[in-house]
Amino acid sequence: MSKDEGKGFFNHSRNYLIAEFFNKGIVFLTIPLFTYLLSPEDYGVISIYATIISILIVFMGLNIHASVQRHYHDEFNEFNEFLGTNILFLVFLNTLLVFLFIISQDYLSSFLSIDSRVLFVAVIVSSLSVFLQVELSYLQTSQQSKKYVKILVIRNILLTLGATIWMYLLDDHRYLGKVYSELLIMCMIFIFVIYDLLKLSKFNINIKFLKYSLSYGIPLIPHTLSGLILLLSDRLIINQLSGSYETGLYSFAFNIGMIMSIVVTSFNNAWIPIFYKDLKEKSYYKIQKSSEKYIKIIFTVSLLLVLFSKEIVIIMADKKYYEALNIVPLIILSFTMVYLYTLFANYAFYRKKTGLISLFTFIAGIINISLNYLLIPIFGYEVAAWTTLFSYFMLFVLHYINVKFFLKEKTITLSKILIQLSFLMALIILFLNVDINQYIFHLAFKFLLAIIFIIVLFKSEISRKLNNRYL
Repeated sequence: MSKDEGKGFFNHSRNYLIAEFFNKGIVFLTIPLFTYLLSPEDYGVISIYATIISILIVFMGLNIHASVQRHYHDEFNEFNEFLGTNILFLVFLNTLLVFLFIISQDYLSSFLSIDSRVLFVAVIVSSLSVFLQVELSYLQTSQQSKKYVKILVIRNILLTLGATIWMYLLDDHRYLGKVYSELLIMCMIFIFVIYDLLKLSKFNINIKFLKYSLSYGIPLIPHTLSGLILLLSDRLIINQLSGSYETGLYSFAFNIGMIMSIVVTSFNNAWIPIFYKDLKEKSYYKIQKSSEKYIKIIFTVSLLLVLFSKEIVIIMADKKYYEALNIVPLIILSFTMVYLYTLFANYAFYRKKTGLISLFTFIAGIINISLNYLLIPIFGYEVAAWTTLFSYFMLFVLHYINVKFFLKEKTITLSKILIQLSFLMALIILFLNVDINQYIFHLAFKFLLAIIFIIVLFKSEISRKLNNRYL
């Protein structure tokens, strides 16, 4: 890689990193604002609305945006005609799907237990978002990272401001402020996006290009959809079985627990290039040592977030959401399991054995859905946090079995992970079951547990540093 190429690579990486952190960070930063303005019922409706959009985009877009990235580098001379063909197809597909929705709107809104107005807006916003996906994919693959970031940052700022102002002005059903403001802003963004795509496109239906897009995009649907089902289905089921109030509490707890998700994603992104390089060079010892170090850090962050989850909730939310405090630790642990399963899933990604990744995610999703329908009517919405934790643990186990017995890799040692995980769980259980009334003693107890955990996990590193200091 030349000096100029290296500079360009890091500049683009920086821009995409800004976009990623801005997208995830804005959700977390709006929690205090939205929980102040919205009741748990309204918060639950917004959560269901966002969940429906995430799922609908998969069907209304058929992952064609991914084929745009792929084709740009395959057949650049025909890219304009390729893009035009796909834009026309998406217009036809989305028009058809919106029409089908209109004739089945009453049934769907009743089945999902959601206001038909909210559902209708979700369908329209999903359709508009499909074209935004195509635009962003083109900008990414053509290395226009500054424009890519500008669109996402402007969109998120407008969505946040629009929702806040509109919700503040409403006296009741404040969730409609979020829903209608997003519809308005997405229509504005769509006009800009479609104008940009029209300038790039040569409109001519070419079956060859359509086959290319569908053969590339449709096989990705099971993997994408399975991941969404595992991540989002609990909220849909809680809304069906318990109502929007419980959905709002659960969604709030989930959003607080997403702090751990940001940590996990960051660590995994840092780990992948190191892991791929070491695996290619068959440096199995280095993989073992590096993974052990990262796991210890992840477990430590997980424990600290659980220990101080009450303080985070008090800072981030209105007191009407405090009821959800009990399930925040479970959500944090669920994302800890996500990190563990990605450690082993990365082997399959490297070997291009992605079919089993989709299968395992689908199995975990089915387990989660089945347990939720079975247990929520008996134990209430809080049990969904337990079923999510169990489902991600099963995903961890399945990926380990795949790597160890099917791919037959010299994999990361499981015994140390399980011992440290058991220790983490034991301290969390102890913390959750010890009731100390005076806050100062309760705070001291938290710090004591954290110090014990860090000393036990990092005793070899601490011992090494102490020895080096006194030598």
